[in-house]
Amino acid sequence: MKKILTILLALVITAWAGEGDKHPWYMNFDGNKVFSSYQLEEQMDIPEEFGKLDTTKQDFMMRLSLENVQALYFSKGYFSLDIQMDIKREYLAQDSVISGYLFTLSEGERYRFAGTILKMPQTDSVEIDTSSLNTSHDRVFDNNDISEDLQYIQTTFRKAGYLHVYMDHLEKIDTVAKKIYVEITVQPGAKVIMGNITSSAKRVADRRERNAPQEAGLTDTAWLSSLWKIPQGETIDGKQYNSFRNKLFSTQMFTQIKMSDSLREDGLSDVHLDVTERVPGEARYGFFYEEIYGFGAQAYAKHKNFIGHFHEFSTGGQIAQHKQEFSVGYANPLLFGTSFSFIPTAIRFDDRLSFNHEKINPPAYPDSIEERYEVINRADLTFGITNHIRFRGTIDSRYVNKNEEKLFKQKQEIALTFDFTDDYFNPTKGIRFAPTVGMGLNLTASLDNPSMIGNPYTYSEGTVNLYYPLFWTFYGAVSGSVGKFFNSALEDDARVFYQGGSRSVRGYRFRSIYASYTSQETVTNADGTTEEKEVINTGLTPFYYRFNQELRWKIPVKSWNRWQIVQFFDWAKVMDEESNLYIEESDASFGLGIRYHWQFLTFRLDYAINKKMKNLGQWENFAWSRFAFDLSQAF
Repeated sequence: MKKILTILLALVITAWAGEGDKHPWYMNFDGNKVFSSYQLEEQMDIPEEFGKLDTTKQDFMMRLSLENVQALYFSKGYFSLDIQMDIKREYLAQDSVISGYLFTLSEGERYRFAGTILKMPQTDSVEIDTSSLNTSHDRVFDNNDISEDLQYIQTTFRKAGYLHVYMDHLEKIDTVAKKIYVEITVQPGAKVIMGNITSSAKRVADRRERNAPQEAGLTDTAWLSSLWKIPQGETIDGKQYNSFRNKLFSTQMFTQIKMSDSLREDGLSDVHLDVTERVPGEARYGFFYEEIYGFGAQAYAKHKNFIGHFHEFSTGGQIAQHKQEFSVGYANPLLFGTSFSFIPTAIRFDDRLSFNHEKINPPAYPDSIEERYEVINRADLTFGITNHIRFRGTIDSRYVNKNEEKLFKQKQEIALTFDFTDDYFNPTKGIRFAPTVGMGLNLTASLDNPSMIGNPYTYSEGTVNLYYPLFWTFYGAVSGSVGKFFNSALEDDARVFYQGGSRSVRGYRFRSIYASYTSQETVTNADGTTEEKEVINTGLTPFYYRFNQELRWKIPVKSWNRWQIVQFFDWAKVMDEESNLYIEESDASFGLGIRYHWQFLTFRLDYAINKKMKNLGQWENFAWSRFAFDLSQAF
């Protein structure tokens, strides 16, 4: 059976080989249990032009690539690994050969740590407890444990001011007992005590030229030096070095930041800060598709580092089928950022004033048009509490003229993001949790005597996303979300918790899932006549649950590695606090989709095969409305 599969694999490889590949090839692994064949193939890192090489070069490169597999096993403690490589040739023509590389693995037993030997000079300010090191305990070997120990020792010395500490380690292998002894050597160097600080700033004259000359930057270097808060004579903690660089990088003003120190005769050290600025001006334009606004175009321009103190000014606009907006903005990406040593990023303040006009279909009446004009001022304060926890505080103030109804609206929101994923834009492993709380109020648009419309309302929302690699190139992703209004709001505010759409329940119209009830009301027509009509009353204190699941398959071909095929399931339930009045609604959808990753964007096209909870495995009649298109992952 295995022989038949190998022949079939060779035929597939031959079919996929380009016209210029004179020597198509394939490889097969046998005996591997620790790592999958796909993981080993990826570890080999065979170049795309491999099939164009002659067979002698192919064999040589394959033997070199095999060392990558060996290094992978060694990193996990399989030092008894034995790999045998057999080469098979099938001649298609005089100058065309199929090369088959068959690997037989004997993985052996995994080695364990046997202890740590730490060699370092005695210092008054640094003590290392070897019992706290990973490598001191009887546990299976893993290179990551050694890296963590080295990082811990380095951090301890740098915290005491030894910024130039040098470390090396040696692994002593006992093949009889299958044990590893780790010997770590530490050379602390000189302690760094603060002297003076000097700064310089430069930027590339023309970023389109690779070797373009550099010119003086815009940053006020005296002001830049003043951001460094360590006084003269104080020992410099290594964390302060890293924190300062990270904060400057998080401003997105610089492409390169170099910090160094030089020892003086009096024992103090001068700090030298050299930064390379980005081009301060930035302009972009592009096209987009948004579910409720349709296709459109947008453009914006900004100037960073105004008067050399990191001030940013921007302007932008967008025109879509159902939305037109113009905005101006100001930002300061280092607002008190260097004064708080415990915050790892710059504290960024953004304020944007926008003039917006849009026409949308309200949730309960998709055949009608809701037209609004808005003047919006939104202020955001963002920073990282830790490297994995981010804070956002928002104040949103706006004047709204909607279908002749004029209001002043005010909303404050606080949000945290706990992100422990491997990639922020396209995660494959980890967890992300985002809780939000907010409050708002509505006032009549009367400057003389504004009065409250409804009551002040408060709300809370939380979302948890889990990502996990399953097997081969399959990845699982699930998302759970819950939100609740604690006070009755206007429908215009409450609808933000209505469900449906490409980021909620795919295949359903945007925000078309909500709690409601119908009533008969007397309506006055334009000509003065009256009639009885059925009116849909939507929930004003919504409470929702939402669950989304995706099975993502990354196509295991290098030329197709940007593509994914996805199966999804969405479900949402929307209730209202007045459950005796509003009827809850629960809907779900099941379908398939494709993804294409391009830089930080993900082009997403999904189709809901079925929208009925009881028959999710059945195919329903085709409908264009079941498609969902977006420029990001669903979650």
